[in-house]
Amino acid sequence: MQRLLAVLLVLVGLIGLALGRLGDTVWAPDTETTAAVTLEDPGPAVVIDPGVLYVGGEEGQVTIEGASDVSVITASNGDIDAYLDGVHHTRITGASDWSTLSTEDVDPDGEAELSDPTSSDLWRSVDTSESPYTLDVHEFWAGENGENEQVYRALLIVTDGTEPGAESVSITWPVDAENEWVPYAYAGGAAVAVIGLVLLVVSLGRRRDEDEEELAPVEDEDLASGPVDAGSAGEAEDEDSVADEDPLDAPGAREVGEQHVWAFGAATSGSAAEDPSEDPSEDDAEDRPASEEDQQR
Repeated sequence: MQRLLAVLLVLVGLIGLALGRLGDTVWAPDTETTAAVTLEDPGPAVVIDPGVLYVGGEEGQVTIEGASDVSVITASNGDIDAYLDGVHHTRITGASDWSTLSTEDVDPDGEAELSDPTSSDLWRSVDTSESPYTLDVHEFWAGENGENEQVYRALLIVTDGTEPGAESVSITWPVDAENEWVPYAYAGGAAVAVIGLVLLVVSLGRRRDEDEEELAPVEDEDLASGPVDAGSAGEAEDEDSVADEDPLDAPGAREVGEQHVWAFGAATSGSAAEDPSEDPSEDDAEDRPASEEDQQR
């Protein structure tokens, strides 16, 4: 029962560790969030209001897609407003949620084109690139807060002045998010697994001791019966060896045998003397023919 409990604890611990790993990888929340907007009829210019880039922090990336090369212009907010006076354009004012940028349509009935928008002497900087255009938020923030501080600048986005200023704009910010239960899954899983391993080792050691205790009496009985059996076997072998020995080879047996032979011979001769019928001399005398001397008599 203890061994089964130990195995179950180890399995539960491994499951906890696996859940923690899944929480860090497959089930982990997104590490970044993107707010975007698709512009249907924005006009020849799109303006990103000051501070919108920093809604999700001072790090991130802005991606702008247009029908042709995209130009991003920086200038003071008053200069941009004056340049776009009476021109249809769209302002990006913030983020309605973490996935959508909010917009405002300005002067929808105004001018639909701009004449050479990148050549105005009002601009502080003009940067033109192929679509999609990307802007690093942290670099822009450093430019606003460096030696030539230009805090909360607006961004003017244009193409060639005849096409829409942009077709879509998205801002991506990194997110420091994680599943709060992941550390507990790791810690709990590791603790339960260690407890299970300890119980398993203790159970195996106890089982080994029990097996040794069960084998010990059997070995003692074998050791106790071993000498007795050996002695019995030795006695049996001695008896067999004694039985196989020639009686005449035993000490004194030859002398006793000779005495028995002489005694047997003496007894035989004595009996022969006592029985005349068995005396060979008389029988021979009777059977022999008479000698010449006897015949003369």
